[in-house]
Amino acid sequence: MTKRNTVIITVFIIIVIMGLVCLHNQYSSNSSPILEAKVTSDNGDNLSFFKIYNNGKIRKDSSTKGQFVKAIEVDSQIYHDHADKENNSTYLTLDKAELNKDQRISSDPTFVKLISNLVKQSKYLIGILNLFKLDNEYYAFIKYNAGLSDEGTLYKYSSDKLTKVCTLDSGKIVGLKKVK
Repeated sequence: MTKRNTVIITVFIIIVIMGLVCLHNQYSSNSSPILEAKVTSDNGDNLSFFKIYNNGKIRKDSSTKGQFVKAIEVDSQIYHDHADKENNSTYLTLDKAELNKDQRISSDPTFVKLISNLVKQSKYLIGILNLFKLDNEYYAFIKYNAGLSDEGTLYKYSSDKLTKVCTLDSGKIVGLKKVK
């Protein structure tokens, strides 16, 4: 019985140590903050702040120092969803006339390309699309109007590609700034 207890205790200690190592690796110095986000609920209430790390993790933060770049909220009238009955799928198209009504977007060709790429890739109607330009870097926060999930995703746009930065469980990003 004592050998069995010794083996069980040893296995338990090994599991605890492995868990601590994994936890340490998750929050180790390999992850560093790259952005700070100002987040509200979808209706604009409940302001909070988050730090976004280069490994895709986010953590709530109390910091409000410095200026956030305010989001350019894209009007949902610029895209329309269509049903493809043959393939049993949905696709979006871009309404260029509606897009051109917002000078903040139409005056920046990178924003226009970013939106065009998002519309081509999207299989669901876009509920929220917020755009950001930080120095010469472009970001898009997108929430789809599909399913039960309330999550939204922040992407970095460069070289005609969208790269996922992080996923936010609920709310929307209304301000963004780089960590210095």
